[in-house]
Amino acid sequence: MVLQMGLKGVKRQVRDVAVGAASFGMLIAGVVFTAPPAVAQDTETWTMPTLRGTGLQTAVDSVLETAGPDNVTFNIYDAVNNQVVYNYPSWVVCGQSPGPEATVKIGAKPQRVTLALKRRLAGC
Repeated sequence: MVLQMGLKGVKRQVRDVAVGAASFGMLIAGVVFTAPPAVAQDTETWTMPTLRGTGLQTAVDSVLETAGPDNVTFNIYDAVNNQVVYNYPSWVVCGQSPGPEATVKIGAKPQRVTLALKRRLAGC
């Protein structure tokens, strides 16, 4: 009788291990088949507009409209006097990076857009 109970216990353990392995396999299969493909995110791009001679507010709006607000950060600076830029309509874009018509990939980090400015009256 003890031997018979021992065999039942071993059979039960084997069954429990098999059920656990099958459940784990189904879980892994569910994760693999429901996860979105990572490649699709890397294929999206946007084209940098030509901004030289454009007012700063128009330039910023143009980049945001083209790239989307989550895909870009700005580095804006006065190319002549290193002044703080507050009043966007008073400034004109004289240099940009990425360059005009450059194709920019959308990635995990936002693209840094650098705009070199001069006062509107000074011109480029």
